[in-house]
Amino acid sequence: MRIAMMAVLLSGMFSMTVDVLAADCGNPQRVSSGASTISIAELYTSEGCDSCPPADKWFSSLNVKKDGVVPLAFHVDYWDYIGWKDRFASAAFSERQRESVRRQGGRISYTPQVMVDGQDLRSWSNQSRFSSSLKTLAARTPRANLALDFTMTGAGLDVALTATLPQVSDRADSAVFVAIAESKLSNRVTAGENRGVTLMHDHVVRAMVGPLSGEAKDRAEGRLLLKRSIALGQDWKRGDLSLVTFVQNLRTGEIYQALSAPLCASP
Repeated sequence: MRIAMMAVLLSGMFSMTVDVLAADCGNPQRVSSGASTISIAELYTSEGCDSCPPADKWFSSLNVKKDGVVPLAFHVDYWDYIGWKDRFASAAFSERQRESVRRQGGRISYTPQVMVDGQDLRSWSNQSRFSSSLKTLAARTPRANLALDFTMTGAGLDVALTATLPQVSDRADSAVFVAIAESKLSNRVTAGENRGVTLMHDHVVRAMVGPLSGEAKDRAEGRLLLKRSIALGQDWKRGDLSLVTFVQNLRTGEIYQALSAPLCASP
């Protein structure tokens, strides 16, 4: 059930030594989760799908401060064959969608698909129902607490994460995911169903690592301690990147807690 999303380069050791600081990015940074439960909204989309641009536009309007949910747009690759190769797509993201569908007892993946808290939300276009769903999630007591330290380096990003799970029953099936998302992206499509259209994208997952489960001893004590170095793509705009981490139940898909922070703080 656990799939490896190694779209980024990982090193075995973590170092707090900063070699070269990225311009306009403060170092180091530390963020932690609060008293409210923050969930994940996942959009499965493709530039090769002509019904996806309206969903992409709506998804761009979401943000954690306003909506209490972290938006992550996963571009899938299974529409590439019809004439346009989506440069943001990944086979790993297509597999994540298929696994989520199977977890819910389904068999067919489709785009655009929105999942909130690991569950298919076909009524996402109904804003009142969507907002109501988010309020219900936010009212729950967090089942995990997250603390995240990260430092920009010349090569990329050093990350140290501590996740604590108070309830013993939540520990066996839980795992951590870490993602890098980029906003303010655009692409002019020259083939396929969206030929001639310039598409705008936000919250696009550029890389994702997980599921990560930590050491058995730490898990038994309700802690997931993780340290990684992540390489950032040379064409990724540092000022438009955010670091996202979340704890998910791999059996049910439920998000226990999520945390998001911009890599470069606004001036």
